[in-house]
Amino acid sequence: MTNLTAPLSLVATLVLIGLAGCTRNEAQVHLGYVEAEWTYVSAPASGRIVEEAIDEGSTVETGEFLFKLDSTAEQAAVSEATARVNQAAAEADNLSTGARPAEIRRLEARLAEAKAGLEKAKSDRDRILPLVEQGFAPKSQKDTVIAAFDAAEAAVTAAEEDLKVAELPARSAARQAAQEAARSAEAAQTAAEYRLSERNVSSPVSGRVEEVFFRTGEFVTPGTPVLSLLPADGLKARFFVSQSEVTHFADGDTVRLVADGLSQPVEARVSFIAHDAEFAPPVIYSRQSRQKLVFMVEAEIPAGSGLHPGVPVEVQW
Repeated sequence: MTNLTAPLSLVATLVLIGLAGCTRNEAQVHLGYVEAEWTYVSAPASGRIVEEAIDEGSTVETGEFLFKLDSTAEQAAVSEATARVNQAAAEADNLSTGARPAEIRRLEARLAEAKAGLEKAKSDRDRILPLVEQGFAPKSQKDTVIAAFDAAEAAVTAAEEDLKVAELPARSAARQAAQEAARSAEAAQTAAEYRLSERNVSSPVSGRVEEVFFRTGEFVTPGTPVLSLLPADGLKARFFVSQSEVTHFADGDTVRLVADGLSQPVEARVSFIAHDAEFAPPVIYSRQSRQKLVFMVEAEIPAGSGLHPGVPVEVQW
């Protein structure tokens, strides 16, 4: 009996040492998982999807076309805004150039007619006045020819002023109002063209199409995600460290990630360390309870790592 006790004691001792060794090794390994930073592409305005160029699992580049909303109303608005711009520009040009050539010629003809009338009135005056002074014509004719001459002279002056006014542009206030109207029409056109451009939605980032929520023919509302993208650098490892270890981590530090199926570890960069502990008791920390404090740490995973969202990883640092 004594001979069997010694070997059993030795085996028990070795088992305890092995268990203690395993406990120490496991305590040094941080277990975590891969998290994805999804990019949700939404429709900027309501409408029906009329065209799609995406499939789940496909890869897209930044600026690549994704889907199109019905744009009948927006195209009509652009056409209307363009017509208003042309109208406002024509009105502004009309006020800045004066009368049309045909109007100028008509006023010139009226001036020539008035000058001809003035010549006739002057000739009548010069012929009648000597006759009145010599007594061969009544004195009433003197007043008649003088009045006719004055009227013809005034007609010439009025025709000359009309021609000058016609050759001048509109008043400065009217021209400024027309220019402001033209600028307002151009702004409305820009807004209409922008709303039209929003009907074609492009990819904001490069990545893989993970899931499509709406298909061609379905109606979407503003802000509703139509699809989700996984950016090329959108993966991160999330793990937890104890309160005694968190002081050893800093933004920019490098950690190694080990996962099943990977031929070699993947290096990741620490990008976030939580400021608040988790699973902390709501009372003053004791020496025993503070050992349970853990802090979340996130590390950015480079593109092409071969990891996928949800995959468990071991973090080495």
